[in-house]
Amino acid sequence: MDKNLYGHMNHLNLRVLIALSRTNKRVLKRSAAIFNAGGLTTAQFAVLDVLYHKGSLSINQITQSVLSTGGNMTVVINNMEKLKLISRCIDPEDKRSNLISITDEGRRRFEVIFPNHLKDLEKFFSPLTDEEKNSLLNLLKKIGSGD
Repeated sequence: MDKNLYGHMNHLNLRVLIALSRTNKRVLKRSAAIFNAGGLTTAQFAVLDVLYHKGSLSINQITQSVLSTGGNMTVVINNMEKLKLISRCIDPEDKRSNLISITDEGRRRFEVIFPNHLKDLEKFFSPLTDEEKNSLLNLLKKIGSGD
């Protein structure tokens, strides 16, 4: 393919987009395999992660934290409640809302899976030095704040 068909800048932008997409797909696929081995979907792991680290939250707060859609999150929460990974109670601050909390079973499951996830991320990002990781973070923030 002629690199100049769309112009140098467009060609380079497309290459960057493809590289970002492929890398993101690879890391998400690896992570999903770890979560699935622990009996969780990626969305379920994300919910346990946010509840484990932030404490009890409303469904809306969870949805914002894990970058998911509200409709999908309701299904995820309902399924997790059936599995006894989370529990719901009325929010004392807002009686119209529920607070979602991680259960002992959810905490146990998270504590089994999370170290494996961390080890895999260490392996995945091992080709980069700390300096390169910080540079990558800064570059991603730079392009992410351009909206």
